[in-house]
Amino acid sequence: MVRYYCSGFDINNAFGHGLGDMFKAELRDTKSIVYIPGNPEKIEKAKKLYIPAFTDHFKNVGIEFEEVNLITPDLTSDEAKKMIANASFIMLMGGEPFKQKEMCEQLGILEELKRFNGIMLGFSAGAMLMSKYIIITPCSEEYPDFHIDQGLNLDELSIYPHNNTSEEIYPDKLISGEEVYLKQDLIKVAREYGKFYLLQDYYREDELFDISIIKSINGSIELYTENAGKIWEVTDDVNLIYHNPSKNNQANLKKKTID
Repeated sequence: MVRYYCSGFDINNAFGHGLGDMFKAELRDTKSIVYIPGNPEKIEKAKKLYIPAFTDHFKNVGIEFEEVNLITPDLTSDEAKKMIANASFIMLMGGEPFKQKEMCEQLGILEELKRFNGIMLGFSAGAMLMSKYIIITPCSEEYPDFHIDQGLNLDELSIYPHNNTSEEIYPDKLISGEEVYLKQDLIKVAREYGKFYLLQDYYREDELFDISIIKSINGSIELYTENAGKIWEVTDDVNLIYHNPSKNNQANLKKKTID
């Protein structure tokens, strides 16, 4: 099975620069794609905006699925399970990972997701749900406290998205939009729950994106970055484990394999 843990995408070319080529090499067929929203409250937005956009991104790299399905709370458990069982590709979308998990629990599809052996991609909240632990540290009014819960634990790894910084040494305090991440909070989680990874998906002033992705192929882990994307490992400190800066803008994802 192949799984992708993504922080975010280039909204103009989500699967370009090499990602779509990997999908085409890995897909067994293109019979069905299943989208799982990151928040049931965003289902209408997913239908009207996100899924049509992703459909176009797939078409741009030569992939067209015969059937497009969306997991929603009004499905029966059997209907949702059948969608998962017949899927060629599953995308766990962004939003709120705890609400995403709750919806999947209510539909009884968590075990089906764990058993799925096709291509699965999670971005933002979706990648957090795929993780060993869903990790939230105090970072905003919306998230004022620590909130750690079990994820699907598909690959014995956990990720925390949107840790965007231009620095090569992780700062003691990182301000990203309306959220503030404290280095000491990240380390506190790692000491209690084990190491995890920070992924960057930074929209730059030059209108390019810094992308970072972790890919698992039957348990083998590969790291990918695009432009100045960064992947950090949090243990007793926060260490930059993959960064491939270039004087010129990179056109393709860059790869590193880790043990």
